[in-house]
Amino acid sequence: MKLYGSLTSPYVRRLRIWLEHTDYEFVALDIFSQEGRKTLEAVSPARKIPLLELGKDTVYDSRVIFNYLNKKLQRETLNLEDENALTLIDEANQAFVQLFLLSKSGIDVQQDALYFNLQRERISNLMLHLEGMVSAGQFKQWNYPAICLYCLLDWAEFRELDPLDSTPALKDFRDHHLNHEYVKKTDPRLTT
Repeated sequence: MKLYGSLTSPYVRRLRIWLEHTDYEFVALDIFSQEGRKTLEAVSPARKIPLLELGKDTVYDSRVIFNYLNKKLQRETLNLEDENALTLIDEANQAFVQLFLLSKSGIDVQQDALYFNLQRERISNLMLHLEGMVSAGQFKQWNYPAICLYCLLDWAEFRELDPLDSTPALKDFRDHHLNHEYVKKTDPRLTT
């Protein structure tokens, strides 16, 4: 089993943390380098990380990889509340990633334009909703949804997209999990 991804991707990191006690090979790619893009192109028609190779089979997308491995390894049972939480986390992650990539491309994402306004509004609403979920006691168990939330929050702070000042329950949640062994081992700050 071989997992391809970057050392800074929150989607890859969530799988690496979840797979902490599982035997697999991790192939770290710099997806912004020419060599990394070439490797990614050779293994994924979507040119997207993470992806998992299992012999002749390839599994794309972090959520599909998790569902496939979770069924195979029989590790967690997710209910509708968990699945909905994952969707909200993924939507916030996607909006943050879009703004980050556009900013990295030299585009002013703070400008007053429909796309940017919608993304910022979406992020704000999702973060407040996730704040309420944490405040209400969701994500107490260190399982895949909690790992995904942690990776979203830590990545947003790492990329200086959200210092979490307006969401104290999310900040406390993130800070509470900073010392997990594999959280520390997969910290994207170690790569920069």
